[in-house]
Amino acid sequence: MDLLPVFAGLDHVDWSRLRHAYGSAEALPALLRDLASPVEETAAEAEQELWDSIVHQGTVYTATAPAVPFLVRLVTEGVRRSALVGMLGVIAGSVDEHDLPVPGAARDAVAAQLGLLLPLLADDDPEVRRTTAWTVAQCRSAAGLDARAALRARWAAESDPTVRADVLTACVLLNPDAAEELCSAVLAGNEPAPVQVAALSATVDCGLPWNTDATARVTALVPLERHGFGALWEREPLQALTRALHARGEVDNAIDVVGSALGRATALRLQGSEHAQAAITEARWAAQSLALRSRTAPARLLPELLPLLDNPTTAADVIPLLRTWCQPAPEAVPALLAITQDNGELADEALAALVCLGAPEASGLLARHLPERPRALGAAYRLTTGEIRTPSHTHTPGEDRTPLPYDPELLDAIRVRLAAEPSPGRRSVFDGGLAATNEPVYLSGLLAAWGGPARAALPELLAALPRHPLPVSRVLAAVADPQTDVHVIEALRAQAGQGLLATRQAAASALHSLTGDADALISVLSELLAKRGNSLDHAVTAAAALGEVARPLLPLLHALLAEPAQSRETVPAIRAALGAAALVWEMTGDEQAVLPVIQEGLAWASQGWGQATVKRAAEVAGLLGPAAEPLVPDLLTLLDDPELSPALVLALTSVCPEADILGGLARTALADSVLAAARPGLYAPSASALLEAFVALGPKAFTAAQLDLIRDLADGDRRIVGAGLQDRIILDDERFRAEAREVLRTLTAGVPLSGS
Repeated sequence: MDLLPVFAGLDHVDWSRLRHAYGSAEALPALLRDLASPVEETAAEAEQELWDSIVHQGTVYTATAPAVPFLVRLVTEGVRRSALVGMLGVIAGSVDEHDLPVPGAARDAVAAQLGLLLPLLADDDPEVRRTTAWTVAQCRSAAGLDARAALRARWAAESDPTVRADVLTACVLLNPDAAEELCSAVLAGNEPAPVQVAALSATVDCGLPWNTDATARVTALVPLERHGFGALWEREPLQALTRALHARGEVDNAIDVVGSALGRATALRLQGSEHAQAAITEARWAAQSLALRSRTAPARLLPELLPLLDNPTTAADVIPLLRTWCQPAPEAVPALLAITQDNGELADEALAALVCLGAPEASGLLARHLPERPRALGAAYRLTTGEIRTPSHTHTPGEDRTPLPYDPELLDAIRVRLAAEPSPGRRSVFDGGLAATNEPVYLSGLLAAWGGPARAALPELLAALPRHPLPVSRVLAAVADPQTDVHVIEALRAQAGQGLLATRQAAASALHSLTGDADALISVLSELLAKRGNSLDHAVTAAAALGEVARPLLPLLHALLAEPAQSRETVPAIRAALGAAALVWEMTGDEQAVLPVIQEGLAWASQGWGQATVKRAAEVAGLLGPAAEPLVPDLLTLLDDPELSPALVLALTSVCPEADILGGLARTALADSVLAAARPGLYAPSASALLEAFVALGPKAFTAAQLDLIRDLADGDRRIVGAGLQDRIILDDERFRAEAREVLRTLTAGVPLSGS
């Protein structure tokens, strides 16, 4: 191997002025040379370091493009061809560019070298051929006509099914106009399974018509992943296909494909097929993916899932969906009850599902198996706190909690668990002590939800107070009777006067709830505010909850607001200052003290991860009402950001509550700004902010066309909430949908909101 031409000009590049993921790129020449080392360990280490530096987690840097020609020359000399061609593909496909002088420079650098790479499409090594086809496709429009022609020539000549599938996908990506011709020929002919899978995926991606024959073809091929297509393209074929169908508005086709795949998976299990488990796993993931996007999918897919409950091996794929899909499933209860009679993780999962479904048998089963059912206990706690709901309560706006019903047998079991002292070596189904850590929280939460009926547990709670002061303090406030349980008050008072500030605060807060005496809590909060530590934001939040009772803290709050802006360069610090501003305003009405801090918070829009701070600043501005008028120019400047617009519009409507023109903009224009933020994939708080902004703007702000858009938010198939903890997305979206319907009625008929 002649390395002189390969590295010609390598030392003429001023690598010290270029950057990669870890700083200066001055060491890149040595890494590139090490790739050609005859010592495999040296070459492999160099390859890994290049992955970590010039294309770190898919990000490209100023040093990436200058390295491309040398990587290509190494490939043409036979050095680590498949791996380096794959690296070039990642570089070409990157959409995360760090400080590149020209957008797309890294992709253009790869495209400029395609003349040297295209001959590899005819290489003897199938892996080199398929990796090259994938890399050429990553260049997209920069690839040019020669690349299209080379891929079509390879398509005509290729015989390896897996490579042929990748070449087809690459052809379609570079030339979508050819998709119909190529895909139709494949699906009408007798092509191998990997090529059929590629053609079906391309059919959806390119917007070609989908029909029942295509669905039947998918069903016959399930599990699609066994056919070897998709690894380079980083997608699960069935899931990607159904998501694409749904994204282009073909809801019925997407659901039919997944439903048919589930039916096929069940049939394969009954036949004892070696592909049964792979088919079940693939169809289950596709069903979950679709349910997180489609509001109608869960109800239609659930009947296809229930037969899988009859087998312990496949039940594990179904039970988590029963917990999170917010669908009534009475047909599933007998099978779940049977599973709970066993031991182990699956029995725990089954009982957790029964809790989430609202099955009346759940309380008794949990009582009898409490130590071995940590997931079920966690589900009961989340049901109690409103984090989850039974399906019968899913669509009820304004109802925050659906607690597990009081059960004397479960109360007795909880008392036994509270009295137990967990040993240091205790492990759980979670295999990491999570249950041991959270169990007191879960047990206390159930007792707090029951309130007075749980008063019999006071002895165990008081004994557990020193071990678990945070959760037990809270439950004592909910369970004890302040008139008769003087010993509880004394215990809380003692706990509030000693130990860590966090545990003292919990006890003092419970003491205040029980007796109305805030002295201990004010004392603890004073210490926290004076410390200016990591708990400052939480201390301000706790003070705000006290309202007028927090007046003794005003000097400390004023001192916090008076500090220079440089002291608030972290998110907790600025949020604490904004919370203090809100409380100072509510107690004093001193806008001069709070306006600078709010303005400071709005300025966080220019900082990374600053949007949450801006939203909080806008919320505080809204509290000031007309007194926040000096902030209107700052609010308007940020209005083009869809992520921020609902919070900003809420603030603007508070500043000018009766005006038709707010900051020079008509309310209808502001409605457009809010609607621009109404897109699938929102976090639940962002989705709720949309509805609050709609209500604040009022019925006169909306045209008929805008109301139609809101109607689609309420009744369309596509979920609006799509981010957050996966097991909460469906519940949060169902809540949003119910609230959106209420808001729509308000805007169209003047019907008051529930609970208003």
